Amino acid sequence: ALVCHAWGDPTRSRADGGVLGVEDVPAPSVVPPKGVRVNVICASLNYADVLLVRNRYQEKPALPFIPGGEFCGVIAELGRDVENAKTFAVGQTVAGVVVGGGAMAEQVVVPDAASSIFPVPKNKNVSPAEAAAFPIAYGTAYLALVHRARVGPGTNVLVLGAGGGVGYAAVQIAKAIGCFVVAVARGGEKIKACQEAGADVCLDSDTLHDVETDQDTPRNVEETFAGLPVAVKKALKGELADVLFDPIGGAGFQKGISSLKWGGTVLVIGFASGKIPKLQMNLALVKNITVHGVYWGAHASKDKETMARCTKEVGSMLANGFLKPKVDRQRSACSLEQAWKSFKALEHRDVVG
Repeated sequence: ALVCHAWGDPTRSRADGGVLGVEDVPAPSVVPPKGVRVNVICASLNYADVLLVRNRYQEKPALPFIPGGEFCGVIAELGRDVENAKTFAVGQTVAGVVVGGGAMAEQVVVPDAASSIFPVPKNKNVSPAEAAAFPIAYGTAYLALVHRARVGPGTNVLVLGAGGGVGYAAVQIAKAIGCFVVAVARGGEKIKACQEAGADVCLDSDTLHDVETDQDTPRNVEETFAGLPVAVKKALKGELADVLFDPIGGAGFQKGISSLKWGGTVLVIGFASGKIPKLQMNLALVKNITVHGVYWGAHASKDKETMARCTKEVGSMLANGFLKPKVDRQRSACSLEQAWKSFKALEHRDVVG
């Protein structure tokens, strides 16, 4: 398993001063009645994993811990209740989530199978890597767009950070539902990916700032998104967006609100920019805006029923071919021993999808 003993840098090997390394650890010994044991084929990496190891996430597992929140694998053992219900079977390939980490190991025990795993579709050309990359990003996007914002055909959705995992998922889900999607991403490669995902209009964020930025711009250069409201209005032929999907925070959030019409909805997904924005309440009042915080992982303990329903519904969209996760194998696929390279690529925004 990949083990973290201390908070710190996940983007270097342990030999080079990083905090992650591969170790032999005891296999999880007990499978709860509602749980399953899974032999892991592959685990997916999210930006939250980077924050978690650096001790910058809203939840802090006890040290030492095994990173990784989502996986694809084969069921090796069923809990008593799962076996009796016959909802899953030993030998079945599933994808799922473990809240708090643990997926970057040979085995993982999922405490509540009904709300946390789903069968990987057969004969649908879904690879284990794609299945592993699906649950959190697509679960978060689906919960936000469908359960919270209640989007439907014709809804104008503005997606920031659309070249990243959860933003890319939001573009695909919104399009599958029939929304008009304006996707904001950085650089030609991510713009191309958004187009492939079905976005109606793609905006390169490098064209939206007061300062000139490009792929080589140092991260301390302020990204203002000053041109976003005008660009969105042009994309929507004089209208503004109904829904803002924001996984980046910072100035993108502020200018994203200015890109919303009266009565619009804001979906706060995360703060990949590293900057937590402040909401001007007078603007929310005048524009009659509804703001939803969407922390998908909390539903595992706070609202398992909604989590289970959304997992089942978005899994059905995958099975029916409406969704296709994008896995950046060239930059991020690697063994556990080389996992620091994936953490580095993700933290430096080099990964598409």
